[in-house]
Amino acid sequence: MTAISPGPEAPARTAQKLRQVHTITDRFGMVNTYLIDDGGLVVVDPRSSLNGQLILHYVERFLKRSPGDIDLIVLTSLETNQSGGIETLRQRCTAPVAALSRTRDRASTAGDKGRGRQGSHIGERFPLDALFSLASSHWRQINIWLQDVGGLPRHEDWRVIATSGATRGHFCLYNPFSCELIGGAAISTTEGGLPLLHASGDPRAQQETLRLLRDLQIYYLYPGQGKPLLAHNAAAQIRLDW
Repeated sequence: MTAISPGPEAPARTAQKLRQVHTITDRFGMVNTYLIDDGGLVVVDPRSSLNGQLILHYVERFLKRSPGDIDLIVLTSLETNQSGGIETLRQRCTAPVAALSRTRDRASTAGDKGRGRQGSHIGERFPLDALFSLASSHWRQINIWLQDVGGLPRHEDWRVIATSGATRGHFCLYNPFSCELIGGAAISTTEGGLPLLHASGDPRAQQETLRLLRDLQIYYLYPGQGKPLLAHNAAAQIRLDW
């Protein structure tokens, strides 16, 4: 993994930016959808049709914006079918859908192996549950494949951090200028507010992900499930979920 930093433009942009993330939850399972407002609007993990409806209501009623201002939909996991949320949003906007490119590459490799041809990732096994998810309708709706450490299209301050669950499409989004981390499916918080980085089949990769996240300056941590954490050093509180 590569370290995330503000980059060469940082000296001209030393002032911390205001928070850009709005939290939308279904209020039942505390499964979160996030809305990034940095001029344009980015929906992160639309989850379900209900969450899509809540996003549209929030954009119009509270932000006084048009749903047409949504210019990107991001999926931080491909384990769950979020096509209902995508379809609801696309009734009111034309935003493309983005997911982690590593998942596409490994799915293609798995398909090649299944047809008796050797793929480029020799020795790697693609989880069956992820493969089934990739065959679902929301995978076919993906237009943009994101690169680890790269910025979101038209929202370059937001950087992709592939986590130890990257084979299932898991990644976080980090903004070094506003010190915000959207953990997506990789992170949840307990009832006591403790953020947990979920286990994967590779303990070494999980430890590396934890080290990377703890090196980041994070004031606002937004989990895929549970309550957001606001703290001077939120990254130091992340623990491994064994």
